[in-house]
Amino acid sequence: MDYEQLLKSTSDMIDKKFDDRLKPITDKLDVIDLKQDGTSKKLENLRLDVAVSERDIRRDIHELKDEMETVIETTKYPNCYFIIL
Repeated sequence: MDYEQLLKSTSDMIDKKFDDRLKPITDKLDVIDLKQDGTSKKLENLRLDVAVSERDIRRDIHELKDEMETVIETTKYPNCYFIIL
């Protein structure tokens, strides 16, 4: 066996050892990556839900203010009857 063959054989053995040792780590990183993708999607859905809820709450508050103004105006004239549509 000449020097280059010995070097190649040694290099191959070292590569195999590294691959064997790194395999569990790369497998765990793949699992973590999948979990992170799922968490990211859930977070984006939560952001959308919060934005929709904020819009609905603002709309409800606006409607309540309008209704409250109507109640205040009707109490100013206790002897009058209003038709509210």
